[in-house]
Amino acid sequence: MTILSVSLPLQLRSALDAEARRQRRSRSFVVADAVRAYLAHRERDAFAEAQARTVREGLALTPAQRVQLAEELWREFTRGRKAVQPWTASFNTFDEYETWRRQGGEPVG
Repeated sequence: MTILSVSLPLQLRSALDAEARRQRRSRSFVVADAVRAYLAHRERDAFAEAQARTVREGLALTPAQRVQLAEELWREFTRGRKAVQPWTASFNTFDEYETWRRQGGEPVG
C-alpha cells in the first residue's frame, strides 16, 4: 500500500463519505475501487479506438494491399511453428458435420 493525498471539492468529499458509509467501506476502498474502474474504462476506450483505427486503415487499403498485409501477418504469426498442410472440410448436412466432429475432426484423405 501507498499513501496518496488528493484534493477534492467539498461536495465530492461529502458524496464520497456517503458512498463509503453506504457500502460500509473505508474512503480509501471506495476511491481505489473508483480509480480501478476509471482505468479499466480508459483501457477499454483505448482498445476500441485502436480497433476502429485499424479497421479504418484496413479499409483504406486496396484489395491487393489487404491480401499482402494478411500474408505478411500470417508469416509473422506462423514464424517458428511447424508447417501444416492447409485443408478444407465441407458437409452436406449438419449430421455429417456432427459425425466428423465426434470422430476427432481431423482432415480426411
